[in-house]
Amino acid sequence: MILASSSVACFAFGVNFAYGANFGSPDSVDNTIQENNRAKQSWRENLAEDHNVTFGLDYQVLALNATDPVSKGDDNATAGVARFYGSWNLTGLETGNVGGVVWKVEHRHAYSSQSPKEFGFISGEGLGYAGMIGPAFSDQGGRLTNLYWKQKLNDGKSSFMVGYLDTTDYVDAYALASPWTGFTNLAFSTGAGAIGLPDDGVLGLAAGHMLTDNWYVIAGVADGKGKSDEPLDGFDTLFNDHKLFTTFELGWTASQDQIYTDNVHLTAWHLDGGTQHNLTGNDNGQGINFSASYFATPQIMPFIRGGFSEGDVALYDRSLTVGLGYFGLASAKNNFGFAMNWSNVNDNLESAYQVGDSEQFTAELYYNMQVNDFIQVTPDIQYIKDPAFSNESSTWVFGVRARIFI
Repeated sequence: MILASSSVACFAFGVNFAYGANFGSPDSVDNTIQENNRAKQSWRENLAEDHNVTFGLDYQVLALNATDPVSKGDDNATAGVARFYGSWNLTGLETGNVGGVVWKVEHRHAYSSQSPKEFGFISGEGLGYAGMIGPAFSDQGGRLTNLYWKQKLNDGKSSFMVGYLDTTDYVDAYALASPWTGFTNLAFSTGAGAIGLPDDGVLGLAAGHMLTDNWYVIAGVADGKGKSDEPLDGFDTLFNDHKLFTTFELGWTASQDQIYTDNVHLTAWHLDGGTQHNLTGNDNGQGINFSASYFATPQIMPFIRGGFSEGDVALYDRSLTVGLGYFGLASAKNNFGFAMNWSNVNDNLESAYQVGDSEQFTAELYYNMQVNDFIQVTPDIQYIKDPAFSNESSTWVFGVRARIFI
């Protein structure tokens, strides 16, 4: 099935319509695979048809350069990420209640003295910005991001997944949230900087259900101390430390096949204190986030997003983002995004670094271009006004992201 409101948008967020509602985000494994809708090689077609196995492999590089870093700080950062991901459907193939295994393994590595993730963050040798640019482009090394069972129920109107989860696959998702194909700055991605997120690959359980044709709920619980580069330790941290990340989302969508494009939702979240995600101490964190996006025309999708938080885990106590995406700009497989964010920095961070009440303004513009069947290139420009921990009043950040995939 193709989106009734915008067929050109399908490539951008890869919605899978084959088996009812898809509660996975644009960056979930199934959607990433479907995003590449070019003709497959015959052996891959046969593998999918005969054994219900689909997979993808890609390599991405992000390079950043800033005009005004902190005094004596680096003005550039570069990193790469190799990913292998796939799914194997094993049950319910004739009924619509499909069940199967989903996996994603990665290797994240920096080419510069600090990675893009470190480049923007707080008091490093970069921008002195209370935020993250390219948080997925770190120097973490090998990691397990996904290894879970995904099961559809109730003729595809319900689903759950259990195992090693990336919580950004189901929490506060929208069409441009992916750091691989959408915005680079965390302020324009999952949580808008106002959700304290755990690591990407942690043990957990999440479930979604269509209450009606338009209303849905998604709830999840995950290990707040888990580490994606030490996945086996997750059994100890989950069952012995009991530090949890819990979420509940209530949303409205124009239809199940437009669940993360024509969408309004509220997300409540809580992360227990005493984890590596605390900013300054050991306090819990909690908050409410909101998001609304809608295709105003068959190609243009404006959105407004933000959140309110308290505690010691989210970067921002308050955050507000407005922007738009333009799908199919100049070419059917290209997309453009522009957004602006206002944020009020977490009170705990302000106190710890003695910077007083800090407000930041951030803007980002990118253009994701499909060069051919195997390559995407995304030039990106960001402007940051009043970075909270910098001696500079503002900075421009110029970036380019390249993706090679099969």
